[in-house]
Amino acid sequence: MQRLFTVGRILYAIAILSLGLEHLIWGNFPIALLPFPAKFPGRFVVVLAMGIAFVLAGIGLGSLRLARQAALWLGVLFLLLVFYPHLPILVTNIYNGGAWTVLTELTALSGGAFYLSGTLSQSLKNRFDPAVFGRILFAVSLLIFAIQHFMYAQYISTLIPAWIPARLFWAYFVGVAFAGTAVSLLLNRQLKLTTGLLGLMFFLWVILLHTPRTMAHPQSEPEWTSLFIALAMSGISFAFAGFEEQKVAAFRTNPLASY
Repeated sequence: MQRLFTVGRILYAIAILSLGLEHLIWGNFPIALLPFPAKFPGRFVVVLAMGIAFVLAGIGLGSLRLARQAALWLGVLFLLLVFYPHLPILVTNIYNGGAWTVLTELTALSGGAFYLSGTLSQSLKNRFDPAVFGRILFAVSLLIFAIQHFMYAQYISTLIPAWIPARLFWAYFVGVAFAGTAVSLLLNRQLKLTTGLLGLMFFLWVILLHTPRTMAHPQSEPEWTSLFIALAMSGISFAFAGFEEQKVAAFRTNPLASY
């Protein structure tokens, strides 16, 4: 299962590095993911700094020696981006489904980074806080995604490729999958199964949904951003699944220790 954890970490690293390259290639923030005001002071400089930070974080995550520190700082950065610019936007209109989506995506990315930071610690005692915090953040994110799938099932079904039958059913099915995995994470039970299946689902989205849409609209930054977020979510989920068996083996002699 170490291999699956490593695959998850590398997928997450590729996604983060790619998000950084987006900043540098387009010379702008990803429109939906980071909606900074047009008149934000020093906007272009911040765009470049953010892009370089993501690229360096992606490279760091790909290096086992630097991954823990890179993941920790990335988790902090994503959490700060939740509070600004997203939280003020959401507060002005709490019924804005799009605002909820991108805020929740950043929360999930932050949770994944904190979890990786905790699980990559060389000392077992140092794993607990960031890993637990990351697990809870990721679980809460999935719960919000689940609620959105139930609230906006009709719209979400239109995003599913036309060749897939019963699209409304799959919109609800994914909502149930999100909710089930969230409960599993909160209870810290059956993580290997639930997060492994979640990682597979996100990876299938990358192949079946996001890649065709991106290839059809290669100049669309939002399509590329959606693809990289799905890839990151797949990586986070695989990291949870891959580490679960390692965790069980490491703590087998101490049944009171758990995440």
